[in-house]
Amino acid sequence: MGRMAAHTGQIVTWNDIMNSNHEFAPEVDKLTMTSPAPLQLQPDGKYPVPQPGLVKDREY
Repeated sequence: MGRMAAHTGQIVTWNDIMNSNHEFAPEVDKLTMTSPAPLQLQPDGKYPVPQPGLVKDREY
């Protein structure tokens, strides 16, 4: 709840989390030592960062 609240800039309740279909680590069960990193460099050479209050439906 805290992570989602911090990353989205919204109040997140227990019911919000329990009824959410958000995956904090999509397909984590398929990651291997040779898998690409879940977050990739953007064209500007930087990694995406949370944008609280601007991006409200996901973390990045």
